[in-house]
Amino acid sequence: MQADGKGRERWRPRWWWPVLLVLALGVHPALAPAADGASPATGTLRLGGDAAYPPYHFRNTRGEADGFDVDLAQAVAADLGLELVVELGDWATTLERLERGELDAVPMFWSAERERRFLFTEPLLLRHHALFGHYETPTVHSLEALGGGRVAVQGAGLAWEALRGLDRPGITIIGLDNEADTLQLVARGGADYALVPTGIGYDAIRRSDLHDLVALSPPLLERKYVYAVRRGRPDLVPRINGALERLGRAGVQNDLYVQWIGSPVMQGAGAPAADGDSRPDWRLAAMTAAALLLATLALLAWQRHRVRRSPGGIAPGTRLPANAALVAGLRDAIADGSLGFALQPRINLRSGRWIGAELLARWDHPQLGPLEPDMFVPAAEQSGTIGEMTLYLVRHGLAHSRDWPDTGHPLHISINVSANDLADPRLVDAIIEASAGSRVGLMLEITETEVMREPGLVASALPRLRACGIRISVDDFGAGHSSLVNLRRLAPDELKIDRSFVQPLLASRSDQAIVRATIDLGHELGARVAAEGVEDDATRAWLLAAGCDAAQGFGIVRPMPPGEFIALLRACHGMKPPSIPGEHFVNARLVQ
Repeated sequence: MQADGKGRERWRPRWWWPVLLVLALGVHPALAPAADGASPATGTLRLGGDAAYPPYHFRNTRGEADGFDVDLAQAVAADLGLELVVELGDWATTLERLERGELDAVPMFWSAERERRFLFTEPLLLRHHALFGHYETPTVHSLEALGGGRVAVQGAGLAWEALRGLDRPGITIIGLDNEADTLQLVARGGADYALVPTGIGYDAIRRSDLHDLVALSPPLLERKYVYAVRRGRPDLVPRINGALERLGRAGVQNDLYVQWIGSPVMQGAGAPAADGDSRPDWRLAAMTAAALLLATLALLAWQRHRVRRSPGGIAPGTRLPANAALVAGLRDAIADGSLGFALQPRINLRSGRWIGAELLARWDHPQLGPLEPDMFVPAAEQSGTIGEMTLYLVRHGLAHSRDWPDTGHPLHISINVSANDLADPRLVDAIIEASAGSRVGLMLEITETEVMREPGLVASALPRLRACGIRISVDDFGAGHSSLVNLRRLAPDELKIDRSFVQPLLASRSDQAIVRATIDLGHELGARVAAEGVEDDATRAWLLAAGCDAAQGFGIVRPMPPGEFIALLRACHGMKPPSIPGEHFVNARLVQ
């Protein structure tokens, strides 16, 4: 038990208990003998792949084949009683060798064009691509919306096939040997975008310090990741499928995924461990798996409740008016325009530039004085007034943003919206209309204070909002009703980590593991990740090192009146970002 700073005790999981749980279940499955049901057949399984496709398959620093696909194929071969031979090389040549029968299987993305050439197993994973580019490059919401420009892709890869299928004369396709080279080309200015798998993109950005590159699109090209088998070996497909099913039940496939792809501490890209082995230590992977389990539990249930702060202007013990009176007063404040707002500036952790602000509703009640949202938003939700209040704030926030100075970099205003309000087509229409012609981008921070009642209607509203340039953020991620199902349904542009995980970060290993896992999850989905509740430089530095993209909080700057935010942007206009990302960041208190 640990005090929460307000005299209450709250339970906090110890960082080590998930490790003990995993250890108690027995030896790591990847180290166990072949699963029951393995084929007694003998022979060789010849696996092909790309020599530069980390963390899936690649040659490590010792020239050995390594990665998720290699380890999984080793487990499949052992299950089938076969000897694995891995031959990595040029991707186009690999496909030709598979077609000629010189290889038995190659892991790859499914496509209709490839299905005419190869046989496919059941999918190993579902994977996505994203368009990566510089911060200043325009975002793109779909490949069909790509107006033109130079797009770097791996030659003969899925992205190459997809762009050729678009048949758009304004798009220049630049084919290179591998995805890492496409990102390097964008970093040098030789291309505007690189269309690569999200996992590959973020791995290459970390490995090569390409910190100026970000995902500029939502997840694209959802495809099954499968083993392609040469047509001369149809018998191999059901045998591999059987092995994958057995390995899945034994937990081996999941553990390998966590080690190589889902783990924030993986030894990816061939960087050798201290003992000279590039494979992650299974104990570390077990701890990471447990941490990811905690993060998932936090999404699926009420794993943690936020501590409410007493609003300014109300003395302890003051009796609030009944909901009916409070709601009536709120409606009057909306009607006469007296409902106000403050702005909480947000900063890009890498560049140190202001990227916009979150709008926070403020109400100076005639009798009770200043009220913060926690005092009236729940009543607005219960009474059905929340949609009216949301539209009011959207209109007033966007009207105010017209006065924001042009900083030379994209800015956005973030406004909280209840997930259930997006099921109202009329409100969605009104938000789209209000945002038309706005120079400043609008981001809707979806809060799930209630269980999503009509997820189908919410999902149908999202393409309409995105088509008008409105971005979606999942607010208070991990602390409310957010589930993995809703996360897939919303496909957000941003995940916003709840302050209850950020504020105790430096003193809690379990919170660190959850935050790292959330950052990796967001990036795998092609979303940026922001942290709220940053209260000191040490926390900001930790988040930057962990790969978090943006932050806000009292340690950066407190919420301010709208006019002061304009003054802040003007004061900072033209300031160069720090020469070393993370060395220092602009503190608004120094320039106000």
